[in-house]
Amino acid sequence: MEFFDTKNYEFNTESKDGIYIIHGFTNTTYETRDLAKYLGEQGFYAKAINLPGHGTSPEDCNRTKFTDWIEFTEQGVAEMSSRCDNVFVIGISMGSDLALHLASVFPLNAAVFASTVLEFKDSFGPRVLTPIFHKIFPFRDKKLSYPKEVRDKFNHLGYKVWPLSAVNEMRKLTNQVKLELPKVKCPALQIHSTIDMLSIPENISLVYDNISSEVKEKLLVHKANHNLFMPGPDQEEIYSKIVSFFNQFKKTDGE
Repeated sequence: MEFFDTKNYEFNTESKDGIYIIHGFTNTTYETRDLAKYLGEQGFYAKAINLPGHGTSPEDCNRTKFTDWIEFTEQGVAEMSSRCDNVFVIGISMGSDLALHLASVFPLNAAVFASTVLEFKDSFGPRVLTPIFHKIFPFRDKKLSYPKEVRDKFNHLGYKVWPLSAVNEMRKLTNQVKLELPKVKCPALQIHSTIDMLSIPENISLVYDNISSEVKEKLLVHKANHNLFMPGPDQEEIYSKIVSFFNQFKKTDGE
């Protein structure tokens, strides 16, 4: 089965309460479309997009710069801000890094940062080896990121390989976003799974301790993997928590 989607999604476009949703590195809107549909049903205008270099090919992803992802998502939130009274952002994995950047630039009503990856599980690979070798070895099998006993049981969303020039661009993105964390001031909800095999627990405290948000909450779940928005035992809790969190920060005319 192909866990891949080339399409962008918009639900409940008449609503003035907009949510811009950003998928993870090498993934597609396959990861976020169910959440977008649910949020549309809850009264929000929800938009799930494919980032540059995603929903196409690993080779295309390797040609993409981290500044392309930043400029693309900034334009998306600017467009949403022009048509909505309230604007929220949700990001997962690398999408969470981009959501943190957007929260440092735009006056968002609130944001969700899920499965954030600012520090890597195997930091030597992305931080030392990848910058040196990514042009010689352009791809790495995703299965190698998991322990031998589980690697064949996982369904890998999006590309089946890590495009390593793009990994190097993600490394540059994390370096920038870590410096921007104190500029994040909007209400923030962090969601993380205790059994996540791709994002280490240190990422939770790195974000929580360094953002300047007066309102910040953590939701830890225990059955979902890295792809928190996919169907599973924790999905209902995650989805309903996002809605209740965002509903607190909707502003009406005159506020």
